[in-house]
Amino acid sequence: MNAGHGDDELMEWLRRVAAEADPVPADISAAAREVIGLRDLDGELADLIADSAGVTPDLEYEPVRRAAPETAEDRLLSFEGGGVRIELEIAPGDDGLTVVGQLLGASPMECELESADGHRERVQLDELGRFILDRRERGPVRIRCRSVRGGPVTTAWVNL
Repeated sequence: MNAGHGDDELMEWLRRVAAEADPVPADISAAAREVIGLRDLDGELADLIADSAGVTPDLEYEPVRRAAPETAEDRLLSFEGGGVRIELEIAPGDDGLTVVGQLLGASPMECELESADGHRERVQLDELGRFILDRRERGPVRIRCRSVRGGPVTTAWVNL
């Protein structure tokens, strides 16, 4: 590196040198990502209060462990907590699932659908708090948002 390069180029060069000389172990990177995911521990949990698939909300861990229904019927889910109510309709189709939802008491900013693999998909809410998402894969998901008061709210995991 010479004096003609800017700060960004210098930082990128230093990152490459550090990655080659002393790379971060994969388990440390994974642990760091997990810690970042816990950044809103003071957030509220929106509990599953109704599920048309017959999942009983008072059974611990049941919504995540239960296999996703393979029927062609729509599934209705309701969550409540932290001043937010979340209504979801899961409609199976030929190419996957359509998730139609409405968040009441939620800020339209920072709303996302998180998959168990850590993938997060931004949820764009309209002026009434409604959204539509098309998903190709099934599996455990949860909604992460902020209440209109600004507090983080996360739903319990459910298996779609």
